[in-house]
Amino acid sequence: MIIRSIDAIIRMLDADYIENGAIEEKIQGVCIDSRKVVEGNLYIPIHGVKNNGHAYVAQAIANGAKAVLWERKEPNPPKEVVVILVEDTTKALQDLAKAYRHQLNMKVVGITGSNGKTSTKDILASLLQEHYITQKTLGNYNNEIGVPLTLLSLSENVEAAVIEMGMENLGELSFLTHMVEPDIAIISNVGTAHLENLKTMENIAKAKLEIVEGLKEHGLFIYNGDQEILQNAVTQAQIPGHIRIRTFGVKPRNDYVISHITQKREGVSFCLNDDVCPYHVDMIGKHQAMNATAAWIAAKALGLSVEEIREGYQNIEKTGLRNELVDFGKCLILNDSYKSNPQSALAALDTMEEFDVPYKIAVLGDMLELGDTSDMIHYTLGKDLAKYHLNEVLTIGDMARYITQGAFNNLTGVHIEHFTDKEALICYLRPYEHKDCMLLVKGSRGMKLDEVVDALVKKEEEVVK
Repeated sequence: MIIRSIDAIIRMLDADYIENGAIEEKIQGVCIDSRKVVEGNLYIPIHGVKNNGHAYVAQAIANGAKAVLWERKEPNPPKEVVVILVEDTTKALQDLAKAYRHQLNMKVVGITGSNGKTSTKDILASLLQEHYITQKTLGNYNNEIGVPLTLLSLSENVEAAVIEMGMENLGELSFLTHMVEPDIAIISNVGTAHLENLKTMENIAKAKLEIVEGLKEHGLFIYNGDQEILQNAVTQAQIPGHIRIRTFGVKPRNDYVISHITQKREGVSFCLNDDVCPYHVDMIGKHQAMNATAAWIAAKALGLSVEEIREGYQNIEKTGLRNELVDFGKCLILNDSYKSNPQSALAALDTMEEFDVPYKIAVLGDMLELGDTSDMIHYTLGKDLAKYHLNEVLTIGDMARYITQGAFNNLTGVHIEHFTDKEALICYLRPYEHKDCMLLVKGSRGMKLDEVVDALVKKEEEVVK
């Protein structure tokens, strides 16, 4: 984490201050949540959707804040600690992160994509840990607040950092990548996520491609070469000649060609170019071979050996709620409840299809932020379920009704049911802990379908006790 004197912070922000204490003292880390402040933190009160962090400064100081940022327009600055005056605390957070990034001597990989960016981050960080002192974005801290917090959490002895970057509109990735200044940039893929804001797939591809704008000179750009929409965007973007470009995918035209993908409960295996021995990755889902290959290219560019990469593939520290296998009595739950869009939903269904289980249930919730065509996209997903060997399709959510309709009109011999509340769904699913089956739980984060999994597993644990 950032450790600097208060005076150094003032100079990094070119700010004024109210000297209620010794500016020679050092702050250790920053925090935007007064409840989570620990001794020595710099408290940065930001304006949230519902709350103004300035209102909680007393709690932050009581918890040990050494200094605080303070917007000039806010009344009654505290008198117990040094107050650093700024026009906008969110912008000051971002400016401080950018200034700190310039002081760090480490290799940085920036990752974005409609799907797969978190898995790619987790895989790559595990690979790099075989060779470097490594840190990565924790959880889903990938927006205009999360990215600067991630940068400011980096320790000065870190040799490699893997930073996840998200976006919802044009211009957002450009802003983030100029803050991060990656040595390597990865686009895992382009999908329909954020179609509500960006309207077209072409705009989504254009927005993702902004990550290249912050690449350091002679940096490396890695992207999914199977996607025509992304390939066309790269061609039109006129990327500077000093940027090295590498593509990956299953199509022969790519620089790194993936083949012989197999899936077992222990993980996914695949071959890459002319390698005879397959790589084994401790993650489920054939799509993870794509994410693992993007990470492979970046790791090799940063000097890792094939042996180190193979070892790293077996020690992946995974972010929760993504392709998790959870035991529920005799039933196996595939918990992929963190996010959902058509591409990731089909990938999750593909994963379940690979398991040799006699009875399969798909629980599907709303896919959010899909724009004006959301009803048709949900209907199409329901229609596409005919490709899979499912015994039951259970849906929940307003838009998921269209999944139900698509399934009703295209599936035969499958029990299809729509639920209006989680408790009814949970009650329906509880008996399946005694059945040899597999249960996929998939929905956008706003649906909070992880609560369904938690309720089922918690109930089982209580029975065991």
